[in-house]
Amino acid sequence: MNKKTLYRIYNLKTDASYFGISSSKGNVCAQERFSLDLGMHPCRTLQDDYTKTGLELFVIETIKESDETEELVTLKAELEKQLEDKGTTVYR
Repeated sequence: MNKKTLYRIYNLKTDASYFGISSSKGNVCAQERFSLDLGMHPCRTLQDDYTKTGLELFVIETIKESDETEELVTLKAELEKQLEDKGTTVYR
């Protein structure tokens, strides 16, 4: 099976978070940063904040790797709900 990665992009200035699941091989953090640096991230609000504030105020981290996509989808939804319940912005 192909391992998938649940990752988070965290805005240090606003506490907003973006969660994604990647099935691509290689360094997910580097791939996301490359997309953001080129201005091509699919989440426009995240891209706009990144473009305004720059790399220094963002952290890209791996949360969990798994062969089970459903496990990661469930964990992603739980994390997003926890943040939203606390009033924290989740990029969508």
